[in-house]
Amino acid sequence: MSKWQWTQLLAFEGFWLLAVAGQNRWSLLTALLLGVHFMFTPSRRADVRVLWLALLGMSVDLLLTLTGVFAFDHWPLWLGLLWVGFVLTLGHSLHWMRRFSLWLLMITGALAGAGSYLAGWQLGAVSLPLGFWPSAVILALLWSALLPLLVRLDQRLRREA
Repeated sequence: MSKWQWTQLLAFEGFWLLAVAGQNRWSLLTALLLGVHFMFTPSRRADVRVLWLALLGMSVDLLLTLTGVFAFDHWPLWLGLLWVGFVLTLGHSLHWMRRFSLWLLMITGALAGAGSYLAGWQLGAVSLPLGFWPSAVILALLWSALLPLLVRLDQRLRREA
């Protein structure tokens, strides 16, 4: 991985923690950090092109909220910002996942995607009204499909940029 990719990966990990722990209180700071990404990215045009993928992720989270899998104390603006940050990693620090087979992407999505939400639950950012295990299973199944879709769409959109 290049120096930029390592920097972007470490920055996203901090961004994730800032967004989840700070929630809406720190949304302005997380939005500013997204601006910093766009100041330094080597592929600004392609990054803008893939931003709509964040809407896909936000729609999935909205569906999970409307169906009672998630519950929030307040509208999670921070979660939308987190989606923007995440989809930007797909073309940079997570670029290597493009080489994964479908099955490996599905397993990675099931473990890492669900794990991210469960970590957010542990930090008090989201409630799981169905309980831990039903929520974990739903998230794992959902993310086993969502991650491969996002990786492939990101790859296609960046190729067209």
